[in-house]
Amino acid sequence: MLLLLHVSSANAQMVELREARRVAAAGDTAQIALPDFYEPADAAQHGTHARYELTLTLASVPRRPAIYLPALIANVRLVVNDHVVIEASDHPRELPPRGVGRIRLIELPAETLHAGANRIVFEASGASFVSLSRVWFGDRQALGPRYQARVMARIVGPAIVALLMGALALVVLLLWARQRDALYGYFGAGALAWALQNAWTLVPIVLLEGVHFIVWWTSLFSFFAAMLTIFSLRFAGRHWPRFERALWSLSLAAPLLLYAAHGVNLFDEVREVWPFIWYGANLVAIAALGQYAWRKRGASSVLLLLCGLTSFAFAVHDWLAIHDDNDNAPVYFLPYAGLLFVALMTWLLIDRFVRASRNLAALNSELEARVAAKSAELHGVLEQMREARDAALAANRAKSSFLAAASHDLRQPIHALGLYMSALQGDTLTRKQRNMLRSMSDSHEALSSMFDALLDISRMDAGAVIPHCGVFEPGRLLRRIADDSQPLARDKRLRLRLRLSPALQRLRAASDSLLVERIVRNLLGNAVKYTRRGGVLLSCRWRRGDAASAPGHWLIEVWDTGVGIAPAEQERVFEEFYQIGNPHRDRAGGLGLGLSIVRRLAGMLELPLELRSVPGRGTRFRLMLPATFEAPPAEAPMPALGDMQGLGVAVIDDDPEVRRAMQSLLEHWGCRVFAGEHAEAVLLAAADGVARLLDDEVGNEVGDEVANELGDQAKVKPATWLKAAVPARSAISVVIADYQLRDQRNGIDEIGALRVACGAELPAVIISADSAPDRLALIQRSGFDYLSKPVAPARLRSWLNQAARARR
Repeated sequence: MLLLLHVSSANAQMVELREARRVAAAGDTAQIALPDFYEPADAAQHGTHARYELTLTLASVPRRPAIYLPALIANVRLVVNDHVVIEASDHPRELPPRGVGRIRLIELPAETLHAGANRIVFEASGASFVSLSRVWFGDRQALGPRYQARVMARIVGPAIVALLMGALALVVLLLWARQRDALYGYFGAGALAWALQNAWTLVPIVLLEGVHFIVWWTSLFSFFAAMLTIFSLRFAGRHWPRFERALWSLSLAAPLLLYAAHGVNLFDEVREVWPFIWYGANLVAIAALGQYAWRKRGASSVLLLLCGLTSFAFAVHDWLAIHDDNDNAPVYFLPYAGLLFVALMTWLLIDRFVRASRNLAALNSELEARVAAKSAELHGVLEQMREARDAALAANRAKSSFLAAASHDLRQPIHALGLYMSALQGDTLTRKQRNMLRSMSDSHEALSSMFDALLDISRMDAGAVIPHCGVFEPGRLLRRIADDSQPLARDKRLRLRLRLSPALQRLRAASDSLLVERIVRNLLGNAVKYTRRGGVLLSCRWRRGDAASAPGHWLIEVWDTGVGIAPAEQERVFEEFYQIGNPHRDRAGGLGLGLSIVRRLAGMLELPLELRSVPGRGTRFRLMLPATFEAPPAEAPMPALGDMQGLGVAVIDDDPEVRRAMQSLLEHWGCRVFAGEHAEAVLLAAADGVARLLDDEVGNEVGDEVANELGDQAKVKPATWLKAAVPARSAISVVIADYQLRDQRNGIDEIGALRVACGAELPAVIISADSAPDRLALIQRSGFDYLSKPVAPARLRSWLNQAARARR
């Protein structure tokens, strides 16, 4: 196609070319007015090709000649007076430039022009059409402001507005996500679609071609128009569900409707009518906003009405500009309406923030008044709480004192009773007497277990239970516990089974074996005690570690087929003195301290403890122990009972009955016993045993020898004590002392006195019925071994064996 234009002007600085002659590629020639839009019938198959030629008559050539094209929608080859200024594209069907690429300011070489007639040729090509605006010729300096203003108005300005709208839309959508306010949701979605549509129009990259671009561009327009219309109606207090559903349906169905119209060759008609649907919807929203603004007369309502009216006016202007033949790429006003919406939403957010601040200030004032009104009442409540706390502390101290006093007074006869019964077991008794003794032993054991539980709680409260972790064999420990529980299980006709992992042959456990034993004994004892039928299983399984070198963990589990524990009770069973199914506190059910002790000890050892129970089916407790590859320390063989023959035992106790019972038991084991209520009495008893071999003169010499040896210590001791000290050294091998003695004495001081006389390495154990936390802590700090009354004879014998071995 060839376009030829003859123009002459007195103003050589700027010339507007408005008419042209157009020659098609096939040779057809037409005289046209600019701007021109040309799309041949066979463009879809062959594309659009044209040749434009113009003749420009100049009086003189400007210093920097240039051509300004407000809109060139084509790929062109520019030739001026047979000189090629712009070379044609290598791809004849390449898509034309977009965005700022359509606004051209082409500077021409001055040597290509001359005074008089100049021939300018545009060879244009496009995939479907070409379009050429009016052409301005003049000096580069004169045309530059026009070019810049066009770029700013058509590209940069809408881009800035789109960026602002997009950022505001994201902020509002975040507010909607936090507050779920429908107004925020509709505005954020509409503003974001509006910003995307404007940005899509301006980007230089071709995302979609042909009809696809128009379909989805129009769909974005439909969506933001629908969202902002619903936003305006909701803001005006109008909630019309059917109308809103119609807008939603039209906006979402827009792509399908437009593609369908294209398929039946009605695309242009539908595209022309489609905007009027949304103009009508906008008018409905504007009418609602007008009523709302008249009724409220507020800044927000007036500003929103102004936004609606301005947007509608800009939309009408843009529709008219599209159909104006004087500009093939006009500047659209509708994108700039976004600035009003940015101002609107900014005002709304600021207004809501100010209102919220004022409400918060009012609420703070009200709250301060309420706090001031309640302060006196709160002060009274705090005083009551302080009094209640003091009363609770006093009650707790009274409880501890009572428990300590009652425990000591009651344990003394129980302890003596146990010693007497143990001594009787070796005597010749009739069957009836043996049965009676067995019944007495059972009752004594039940009573002792109750006192042990109370004492354990007191010791843990006092912090006197300190774990001593080491390596031990869990299999041996579990076998011993299972063997001890078998008699009770057989009496109740229960099956008590022990299942051990084969890994016990190569792995050991790392923890405090004594405390672990206490945990497992309590769990197994509870299982046997509260299971009526079926059986109990004590198992030890190995759980492999994460790595090949990791030893993993032992899972010690106690299963029973008892009544089970309801889910609501499973946490409470670990509370102190809480029992299920024992409202009358039957003695056979214990005190309800076993599981409380278990949880405390497990927490102290940092061992996970799990409980799973199904009512009516049974319960499972699981204790997790760390496994280790280390071998336990070698144990020396325990000495036999005969090894205590002739062992000199000092017994310090202020209760004569306890001394007699202890003396009977120890003499039954073959020991030599020196008993007394304090250290001096024990020393005299020991000296009396040796005094038959000594006379008074020898005793005086011995006293002098001790006085010289002990130095300052001898100055505060009576002469009788000095005379008895050296004989006692050879007679006393171990010490068994009660803690709480008469005349403000205690076992720790008395053992110290005996160690002064008989040697600092004298083995000693404190046997106490005291459960006061502070005294238990004092005993723990003393470093002496400790056994609680009533002490089991077997435990006492075990300690004596160890002491005799250490003494030797």
